[in-house]
Amino acid sequence: MPLHDTHYQHWDGVHLGVWSRRLAIARNGLTACLRNKWLRQVVVLCWCAALVMTALLFFVGQLLVADSIVVQWVGNFNPQLQSFVHMFTTWLEQHPEISVRTTQNVLFYFFCAYLMRGGIFILGMAMPMLITRDLASSAIIIYSSKAVSRGDYLLGKFSAAFGLLALAWLGPICTAWFMGNLLAPDWKFFWHARAALGHALFFGLASMTLMSVLALGVSAVSTKEKSTAALWYIWWIVGGVVAPIAQHTQPWLQHLSFNYNLNQLALAIFRPGDSIALAQENIPILGNMLGSIPADTMAAFNAPTTWGAVGWSLAMIVAAALILRQRVKPE
Repeated sequence: MPLHDTHYQHWDGVHLGVWSRRLAIARNGLTACLRNKWLRQVVVLCWCAALVMTALLFFVGQLLVADSIVVQWVGNFNPQLQSFVHMFTTWLEQHPEISVRTTQNVLFYFFCAYLMRGGIFILGMAMPMLITRDLASSAIIIYSSKAVSRGDYLLGKFSAAFGLLALAWLGPICTAWFMGNLLAPDWKFFWHARAALGHALFFGLASMTLMSVLALGVSAVSTKEKSTAALWYIWWIVGGVVAPIAQHTQPWLQHLSFNYNLNQLALAIFRPGDSIALAQENIPILGNMLGSIPADTMAAFNAPTTWGAVGWSLAMIVAAALILRQRVKPE
């Protein structure tokens, strides 16, 4: 008689699907990233930026109220600035369906562009926790032994990076839009500003997908934590330096910078040049104030290199996928 019962016993526990395994990988990856104290502080700074954006939207909304403290405070400005604010207020009152849409579209373009830098910086700090440490500790073999496929593993890691960007970038943007319009004097601002939210969501989701895939590719390049983080920051910084120089020499070199490609996508989606032109037509004094903007800057606003940015971004995604296919596999 055997010492142990070897008969088949039906499993009565809870059956978990494949998505539970993917969720566990994503949750553990995001938790590991948030254990970094400096990373958490950068996330807090991103949310502080959302508070500043909310205050700015509140300021613009108060221009619709004739006896608001903002309008009374404007009375202390110089005559030229008073004239501009008066015309701007009149424009907001008479055509809110146009003025609110264009104003918030321009504001959220700049907000998304500047907050994107915080997301890129956070990904660099989280780089070792994505794939680098797993490669160094041969954790891929352990994952494979637990019936976790390479696709499940990569999807979980992608979700961790994507969730980190959602926490530090997309979350503050959506919160600023909601709170800014909630504090507006008229809740019709929600409807008038729907285009700004749509542009922010479209650009945010596309950019977060691109950066998450690129971050996984860079994280899989080496087993040394400092090397992958340094590679990410060098690519970001050098690309930002090379892009302005290449504009006058070899324009195609600009697209080697993923930051430049993201900026071009933002210009193509938000179209801030159209909004600025519409505001200049309705507020003549604004045209005089913006006359000092360089012609090259306005040309860049109105003619982004959209297809070049899309093509090179797809090429970067393919390169990152090839790196992941080669590096992330059981030995």
